[in-house]
Amino acid sequence: MPGEEKTEKATPKKRRDAREKEGQVLQSNEVVTAVSIIGTFATLGVLSSYMFAMLTKTVTDDIEAVGEEFTNELSTYTHVFLKATIDCMFIVLPVCVIIGFISVITVMAQTKGLFTMKPLKPKFSKLNPLNGIKKMFSAQSVVGIVKGIIELSAVIFVVYGQIESRMIEIVSLVDTEPIFAVTYIANTIFSIVMILCIIFVFVAAGDYLFQWYQFEKNLRMSKQEVKDEYKQMEGDPQIKGKIKQKQREMAQARMMEQVPGADVVVRNPTHYAVALKYDIETFTMPAPMVVAKGQDALALKIIEIAEENGVYITENRPLARELYEKVPLGKMIPTEMFNVVAMILTDMYNAKGMTVNVPEKALREERERAANGGSRKK
Repeated sequence: MPGEEKTEKATPKKRRDAREKEGQVLQSNEVVTAVSIIGTFATLGVLSSYMFAMLTKTVTDDIEAVGEEFTNELSTYTHVFLKATIDCMFIVLPVCVIIGFISVITVMAQTKGLFTMKPLKPKFSKLNPLNGIKKMFSAQSVVGIVKGIIELSAVIFVVYGQIESRMIEIVSLVDTEPIFAVTYIANTIFSIVMILCIIFVFVAAGDYLFQWYQFEKNLRMSKQEVKDEYKQMEGDPQIKGKIKQKQREMAQARMMEQVPGADVVVRNPTHYAVALKYDIETFTMPAPMVVAKGQDALALKIIEIAEENGVYITENRPLARELYEKVPLGKMIPTEMFNVVAMILTDMYNAKGMTVNVPEKALREERERAANGGSRKK
């Protein structure tokens, strides 16, 4: 709801949508800057010998070319320009490639390989002057200004401090060999860069924590948004309840279709009713099976259908409750209930004028089969 306070953490779906649909990821430009600076000077340290050798060769070749005949033609200028360009490329290009690779890897590590153009799409809301003014006084802008001040102050302080402390040595460089002067200046620059890198690392770490806080804050959701998302993913609880109710009704209807074909219904007397079926002709069932069961109103319905179809009904309170609670629908009764159920089936057979005591015979066969390891006697 508009204006509702967002206090809940972002759900996985919210994070996934922000990443894939909006291109919003946790990223700190200061981390990229710090890693790029460190990578730049590390690369220069590794490739300094190569670059110095290439630069020396280029200068030597140029000096040797001074005494050669020079023609004032366009082709000559083109040749000189191309040679200078190629020499510069051999000196600078390896460093540029490595630095670019380091920057790309740093960005990919933060974005986890996400590449999208959605943040670059024009938004008319950005043209609103009020939004621009709000951004000027936002926490992001304030932190950016503070970072800039810290970085600029660090550069000025470190450079000034290092130069001031080495002023005597720097002045004396005019009386030394050029190679020693270059080496000393290089060491001074390296010391300055190392101190600045340490400062930039701390600034980058602080900026990353701030960006993480802002990222999580922007992704927060209100309680209503969480509920709405749950409804979208899982479905409306009321609709789900109606679906489950409809499924139960359909299952009960299928169960009631089995009652007319049952052999006996055990009742208690109105609270529980369980319909049992036992195939007395083919003996394919090793034990009676529960084909329908119900409680209260459903039990009365089972009894009603059984009466309408002439199914044998008997009252046995303990057995009815035990069958209802322990035997799942469509499963056969356990061994400990065989004797009681066999007596009920025997009464049912006698009431229908059947003289063969089939349940006792089946019970005997089932016990013998269990004793023989599960093999049925022929």
